[in-house]
Amino acid sequence: MITVEEYLPWWWQWSCYLSTTFAILLSCYSILRQLSEYRKPFEQRLTVRIQVLVPIFSFSCLMATLYPHFSQIFIDPVREFYEAFVIYTFFSLLILILGGEREIITKTCLDHPPMKHPIFILGSFLPRVDLSDPQEFLKVKRGILQYVWFKPLYCLGMLICQLADFSRLQFILVILYNVSVTCSLYNLALFWKFLYKELRPFHPWSKFLCVKLIIFVSYWQSMIIQGLNILGVLGKDEMTGYLYQNGILCLEMFGFAILHLVAFPWKPYSNQSLPMGARMNFKYALRDCFGGADLKWDSKQTLFVGSMYYNFRNFDPTVDSILIARTDTDSRMNRINHGVRFTNNGTDRYWVGYGSTDRQSNNNNNNLIPFPSQTRQEEDEPEEFEEFIKWDTNAAGRHYIPDDPNYPVSWDSSGYKYTSSMNRLREDVQNRISV
Repeated sequence: MITVEEYLPWWWQWSCYLSTTFAILLSCYSILRQLSEYRKPFEQRLTVRIQVLVPIFSFSCLMATLYPHFSQIFIDPVREFYEAFVIYTFFSLLILILGGEREIITKTCLDHPPMKHPIFILGSFLPRVDLSDPQEFLKVKRGILQYVWFKPLYCLGMLICQLADFSRLQFILVILYNVSVTCSLYNLALFWKFLYKELRPFHPWSKFLCVKLIIFVSYWQSMIIQGLNILGVLGKDEMTGYLYQNGILCLEMFGFAILHLVAFPWKPYSNQSLPMGARMNFKYALRDCFGGADLKWDSKQTLFVGSMYYNFRNFDPTVDSILIARTDTDSRMNRINHGVRFTNNGTDRYWVGYGSTDRQSNNNNNNLIPFPSQTRQEEDEPEEFEEFIKWDTNAAGRHYIPDDPNYPVSWDSSGYKYTSSMNRLREDVQNRISV
């Protein structure tokens, strides 16, 4: 066992102990309150996943100051993978608060002209970004998610390089890592800039800073400290920069824990804010947060299905045809090239070779997007369908569901005090007393 005194001064190490302890306690309190008030699973699932970043960072940084060699090989890869996962989670949260992918592509983005890439000089030569095109949306989404897929491979490669002393391969992996993280953050910034007007009412800046600051601070601090270590400013031992980087992050985590507590409050999900909303029981809320089925499905749709799902026919806008006809010329021609036709001066539209997907591709991928005939066939075989997804369909036919086995929930009886009817009654009593 390596003693602490060999690495960090005692006052610094004890400060790391205190900061890490308070950061983990504060984050756990916030996470437990979210799970105990679990009334909006789709939203709170993503919120809790982002908040878990602080305890993971705090614990891993503290362990790095105590056992640096062990942490580099076994603990840091877990932290780095979860860091990449949080970028995907934040992107999913932005999509959720805007109404989902279909709402964004088929309605919201139609009000935006194609946007230039915010790159000096090169932005004038690159094709414009139009998120109302499902293919463009898929490119941006893949640009963000590729970092999540690349990070486990990167961590595995770095582990092999450290054990086998492949310094040249390690240098190549570092370059690929920098390209991957830059591409991911750039595509996330593109999405943010394109839809900032719609995101502004939700006050997303605090959430944005929670994610960006931890990732940017850890990344740039490591680059600066490694540079100082190479120049000999921090000493000759190459492990010194690693220790200083994690020691500084330990002290910063308490501030990030406070920022997360403010940016992701639990009170909007309490029985006072949602008096008529039932909450999912704690055990099932915990399972829902860390199940990972949504990530698996989204990765499959994005990586493997791709353009067979993200096309104009599957994302046919629900707005008036005249609005689509008046969009940017390039966007309108792109839709025409994919089979849409406008009639009656743009007031009506139809598809050439109408269908939700190409029939040939659908025949090759019968399990992707079923046709109505396939859906009817599945309805005729309820036992097979029931066995496949293990879903209790008996509860759906009841007029009143006291306990749905698919989503076991509880209703807090004290919430009736905060309902709108009770508030009106309370105001009426107060008005009578004042008179």
